[in-house]
Amino acid sequence: MKKLLFTALIAVAIGTSAFADPNTVSHKVLNHFASEFTDAENVNWKVTSQFVEATFIMEGKKMQAFYNPEGDIIGTSQSFAFDKLPKQALKTLAVKYPFPPYKLEECILFTDGEGQSKYFVSFESPKQKLVLEISSMGSVSEFKKTVL
Repeated sequence: MKKLLFTALIAVAIGTSAFADPNTVSHKVLNHFASEFTDAENVNWKVTSQFVEATFIMEGKKMQAFYNPEGDIIGTSQSFAFDKLPKQALKTLAVKYPFPPYKLEECILFTDGEGQSKYFVSFESPKQKLVLEISSMGSVSEFKKTVL
């Protein structure tokens, strides 16, 4: 599951993709999407061997919904305001990843298929790129580290 989640997050972070024709998306995915995201606008689809992604606008926010190849929801993601993270996480981030040298790249709220939410924050410094996972309670852990 962590590998699949990571793949989905990379797809979100990269932000570039070739979008699929909605006719190649399974009926199960289309039906779930239509029932859960009734106000979605500007829907674009991407189909890979590992997941199906819908990128769309809802209530003025850009969002993504991810499905596995069997058509079950993996989760949804959307940009999230850094200052709205749990207070404990903000304290930890201020101490361990101060600006400079760490520059905030992106903050994402990911909600899995069971409704559990986590935040993912990416930072870049001259020496590394970090993706941190933050629980809804504010605990911070390293999700991915890339040395530059």
